Amino acid sequence: MTPLGHLALGLISGRTLEYETTALRLCLLATFLPDIIDKPMFAIGVSITGHTVGHSVLTFCGISILLISVSRLRFLIPILPGYGSHIIADLIVAYPKFLTNYFWPVLPQRPTPDDPVIQYWIDYATSITGVIELIPIVVALWIIFIDGYIPVTNTTTESSDIES
Repeated sequence: MTPLGHLALGLISGRTLEYETTALRLCLLATFLPDIIDKPMFAIGVSITGHTVGHSVLTFCGISILLISVSRLRFLIPILPGYGSHIIADLIVAYPKFLTNYFWPVLPQRPTPDDPVIQYWIDYATSITGVIELIPIVVALWIIFIDGYIPVTNTTTESSDIES
């Protein structure tokens, strides 16, 4: 899934859970957490894939237990929906041959992508999964519009309210 798709799912999750601003920000930032962990490790050659430690369902479960169990860390619980939505979305779009990557360190890793990067993204964008990714993006844009993040009209100041 693309970063925009991950961010859209985080916004949908945060708004569904009715998070206030700070919690929503944590949720949105966490949508990038698996990639922030794994992509640099892949880039410098520490791992053979960009989906290992941060994308592992087992890592997510461990972090979830830690945040729920340790009272001083509970303020970070809003990262769980964002982080979890990233992993779930990637699991949905992962070809079956890459599913083992999400169960690191229990199952062996498979290098991703198989194709050159540009071809991989072209194939993804033109696949049914890539097209389906537009759904959460459209829903997130609707949420932004409904929540008033985008001004709809009334670009002039209402001076009559100020003078009264």
